[in-house]
Amino acid sequence: MSGQAQTLMLVQVVLFFGWAFSAFRILFHLRRRAQDKTGQFLNGPFAFRDALGDWLADPAQTRPRRQFWVLTAAMMAASVASAVMAPNL
Repeated sequence: MSGQAQTLMLVQVVLFFGWAFSAFRILFHLRRRAQDKTGQFLNGPFAFRDALGDWLADPAQTRPRRQFWVLTAAMMAASVASAVMAPNL
């Protein structure tokens, strides 16, 4: 495996861990938001849907949303780069 392939793989690993951390942080925040709204420990899909809608409209949550979408786009770009460069690596 060439140095270029190893570097690209390392970038993909770092991006994936950042993306997974961000995704789980958002999911736990949404669960907490739904729990605070309903007062129930376990919520159904409608409570999650409502919490998601509130979260998407909340201006205070702009940074986590942007961070998640940037990490998603970067991870997709790294995957495309890996596929394009695969024959050359």
